[in-house]
Order: sequence, then structure tokens, then C-alpha cells
Amino acid sequence: MKEINIIFFYPSFERGGVTKNLINLLNYLRNYNIKVHLISSYNLIKKLNLQNNFFYYSIYKNILSKGLSGRFGTAFKAMFVLSAVIKSLKGQKVVIHSMQSNIAAILICLFKNKKIVIRNSEDPLYSAIYSENKFFAFIVLILKFITYNFADKIITNSLGSKKSLEYFFFNKKKIITIYNPYLKKINKKIFKKDNIILNIGRLRKQKNQEILIMAFNIFIKKYPYYKLIILGHGNLKKKLQDLVIKLELKNKVFLKGWVNDTTRYLKKSKIFVLSSLYEGLGNVLIDSINFNTPCISTDCNSGPKEILLNGVGGYLVKNDSINDLAKKMIYSIENYNLSKKKNNLAKKKISRFFIKKNCQIYIKTLLQ
Repeated sequence: MKEINIIFFYPSFERGGVTKNLINLLNYLRNYNIKVHLISSYNLIKKLNLQNNFFYYSIYKNILSKGLSGRFGTAFKAMFVLSAVIKSLKGQKVVIHSMQSNIAAILICLFKNKKIVIRNSEDPLYSAIYSENKFFAFIVLILKFITYNFADKIITNSLGSKKSLEYFFFNKKKIITIYNPYLKKINKKIFKKDNIILNIGRLRKQKNQEILIMAFNIFIKKYPYYKLIILGHGNLKKKLQDLVIKLELKNKVFLKGWVNDTTRYLKKSKIFVLSSLYEGLGNVLIDSINFNTPCISTDCNSGPKEILLNGVGGYLVKNDSINDLAKKMIYSIENYNLSKKKNNLAKKKISRFFIKKNCQIYIKTLLQ
């Protein structure tokens, strides 16, 4: 029997939910006799338990693409590395799983005649509409429409994401939903909650913390003893800091930057708010529910709605609406017993996101 090799294509390393999902999936592969290859800008070896079956390929060693920068440049460099790795595994069974920069990976696999399974977590249309660079985003959208149809399978992490992709593809049977292999165990402890509203996410246009700060400015007129804590880093940090100063909220709103362990904030926060314009799934909602922190989320047409059981397990608000968000924040505190009941209902369903369960489905899908 030929040796089985899975090549994970993840050019631009990012701290956050996607990387956690990848680590969980790679670690679970130690239960299989499979050689794991990772093409990325960062070596995850210290976080893995794969021992001798793990091979890492840095994209920065490629001479042909010097001078290119940014995500496009990283993907271009990674194409050459992927091509070389496939060539080195000639005669062996090879499956490529692209978790990022899917267009680049598909083009190489077409040329090399190799099986490729891609992961697409976000609504392609919404991510283009709300992009920080709309022209480039719509070029990418067109390329996705052309190239994604050549992928052998497409994994989405929510039913909402799957539905959005079905408009773009000729063979809808290729698209399957596998929830993120994210949750280790269900927390059974009860924690004392402080007067804190929490948000976790990159400081980028997608996460839309600007409306959260403005909604909080309305909220504290009624609840002046509350604080808003935002965890994350990104290119909008200065803009958000300026907004905080403008609204005279320096002693009320705290931008803490990147935090490796968000657990201590989740344990003591009264409510969690996800203010995103669009999302794939929303791992932070799973964490919040697990630590008994009632959730408010924008109804961004995908995963958050599923996690919050269409509003039964939390509060959904209009996308990009300051007033609706402020009203729901006030309502959730005024009716906190109801908020906790909603959270308990959502918590009964979060076993959907267990690591073992979804890793098994993931690996079966890759090897079919």
C-alpha cells in the first residue's frame, strides 16, 4: 500500500481561530499512519504531537519570489513550494488540503493533476462587499468562481457558508459542511461575573468594533459602571483609539491588544458582543457560551446565527446598526436571567464543535 501524505497549504500564518483549528486537526492525525506536510510562514512543530510524521516547509526559502510581500506575495511563493513538495512525493499517495490562498493551491494541483480539498469559511460575496480593498476583492471573487469549481471538495464550517457557496458552483455536491474541530470539553464551573462587556477579534474592518464602541457610548448612559474590553490587534487600532478619545471613553473602553489566553476575560465578563460584518463560524462565541457568558451577535448571515440557534441561544442584531446593538446590550443586562437561560440553551448544543468528532469527519473527507 502506498504511503499516505496530506499536504496542508497555509501560507500566511495568522494568530486566531483558524490556526487553533489547524493545530487540533494536525494533532489528531497522530492517531493515523499518515505523513503530514505543512507549507506555511510559521512552523507549528512546538504545538504538535506528530513526532516523526511531520514535515515543515518554509515559504521564505524560495529564491524565485524575492521582493514580493503581503498576502498575494506569500501565496505566490507558496505555489513554488507546493509544486516542489508534490514532486518530491512522486509515486506516493498525496492529498492537498488548502486552508488559505485556495486559488494558488488549485492552480498547482490542476497542473500536477493532484487531489485538492479546500476550506472556505466565509461568504465570498460578503467578504468582497465589506473588503478593505473592494477592487482587489472583486477580482479575487471572480477568480474564486472560476477556480473553485476545479477543486475536488470544498469544506465549509457552517451551513450558512455552504449555502452562500452554492450560488457559485456548478457541482453543489462537492460542498460539505464540517464544523470547526475546536472545543476540547464543556466547562461545568460557574464564575463570578464583573460589569464587563467583552469583544475578541482582529482590529480590522470585518470585525467592525467601531459600531461596538459607539453602541457602548449609548449603553453607558444607563449603565455608567460598566467597562468595554476589546482583545485583538490589527491595522485599525489607531482609528479605534482616536474614537475612544473623541467619545471621552478612555476610562471605560480598553483596547488590550493580542492576548494569548482569553479565558480569564471570558470567565469574568457579563456579556460578549460579536460586532462583525461577516463571519464564517465564530469560535469566540463557542468559548463565550462555554464559560456562561451570554452572547450578542450581528446577524451576519452565517455561523453566528447557527451557534446562537437563530436567536434562541443568544441575541441577534441588525448588521452594522449602532442603535439596534445598543438597545440589545441594554436589554440583555436588564433581563439578565433571560440572557443566562438563552446561553444555557446554546450550551446544550455546543458539543457539535468537539475536536474529536469533527476531526474524524475531516480526515474521512480528505481521504475519500
